[in-house]
Order: sequence, then C-alpha cells, then structure tokens
Amino acid sequence: MNKVLNLREGKFPIKIKQELTRFPYDTDMGELVEGSVDLSIEKLSYELFVCKGAVNSVFGGICQSCLKQIRIDLNFEINVVIKDSDILLDDATKPDESHFQQLKFFQVELLIFEEISLNYPAVLKCQNGECVTYDQPKKEEKLQPFKKIRDLLDWLI
Repeated sequence: MNKVLNLREGKFPIKIKQELTRFPYDTDMGELVEGSVDLSIEKLSYELFVCKGAVNSVFGGICQSCLKQIRIDLNFEINVVIKDSDILLDDATKPDESHFQQLKFFQVELLIFEEISLNYPAVLKCQNGECVTYDQPKKEEKLQPFKKIRDLLDWLI
C-alpha cells in the first residue's frame, strides 16, 4: 500500500482493502494480533471527502482486574468526513466527526490508527466471567434498641 496518497488528484472512489500487520506508531494499546480494513474514500467536493468502511482487528492485552492475557476483538464501521488540516480552525463552530490531514499528503495508516484508538476500550476486563469480582458492600440495618419492646407492646394491645 502507498504510504501517502494525494487526494487532490486521482480517480474516486479509492478502495482500500488490506491486512493490518503492525502499527507504525508507539501506543499503550495491546499487541496487534491480526486485522483487516475495507475502506472506500469518496470525493464530496474539492475540500471534503468521506471515508466509509469496516475495520476488523484482534488485540492481545492484559485484564486490569486479574492480570490474565485476554483477547480484544475490535470490529466497527467507519463513517468519517476527511478535511484538509489547513481549514482546521476555520470550521470550529460546527463540531462533527472529522479527520484532519493534509489532502496532498494523506496517510491512510494515520486515519486507521486514529479510528482504532477512538474505538479501543478504556478498561480491559475478561469477558468470560472468570475475572475477579468485588462484592457490593452490605447495607447496615439501622440500630433500633427498643424494637423488641415495641413489638411486644403491639402484640399485647
């Protein structure tokens, strides 16, 4: 796959179908075991592009409760608008799901990395129920020292 695309030139839609083998950036995420992407980049206007598709990946990580090795399946859809980073500050009043990069030097790997980072779970836990669980604290009953006497009086009356 090309490391850099020029989105200002070329035929659209651009179809990207590839296997993920590694991340080009250092992360705190688990180790990438396997993954694949199936993306399509379409041109909406001279300044706007849209990327749609699916990302399927598997990471190896460590459960934050029991410290066992776990498997993290990330399967999600991408539907994001691509804008030139030169107009980043011009459009600050309308927040939306946008990805900003230079359109002449567009890096697909950076887009994929950003989307995986946004969808990666913040807390890693076992999904099979073998993980350490903590019991909820029991509610203490209110101490009522004269309850027995009241009950006896109610019974007598």
